[in-house]
Amino acid sequence: MSLDSVCYLDAKRKPAVRNVIERRVRRRALLPIIIEGGDKVEHWAEPSVLDAMPEVPAQLVHILSPFNPLIIQRKRLKLFFDYEHRFEAYVPKEKRVLGYFALPVLVGDEIVAAIDLKADRASRVSKLQKWTWLQGGATKALSRTVDEALDRFEKFQFAR
Repeated sequence: MSLDSVCYLDAKRKPAVRNVIERRVRRRALLPIIIEGGDKVEHWAEPSVLDAMPEVPAQLVHILSPFNPLIIQRKRLKLFFDYEHRFEAYVPKEKRVLGYFALPVLVGDEIVAAIDLKADRASRVSKLQKWTWLQGGATKALSRTVDEALDRFEKFQFAR
């Protein structure tokens, strides 16, 4: 965690939160950590979290809303995933790159695509408006993995 992420949209709380963090660091309930490339921003973690760092399955797929806290907190998104998402619903159609309501796709520990879906409530299906591969494209296996996740996502969205 960082002070900015804890106090996101509530900067007035920063002094009080910093005091709490400093007290916890003195008690060793929090440890300062260094995130590669993020040396200008202080981060802390509970010791138990560091002891239990699991391996991320390479093919674990998350289709994320542009309103997901991971995506909304732009600085953290850039630091952890080297990705800058732009919500384009308010961008004129001719200037959109990813699409009206593009959903970032996280596979393992990398955001690999942005998929613009439109829910057709009447027919209970998702219509693929645009699929944008990021950082160099994809393999057939990765495409299949994301397709399977999209199928699960659609079933969840329409409770099928």
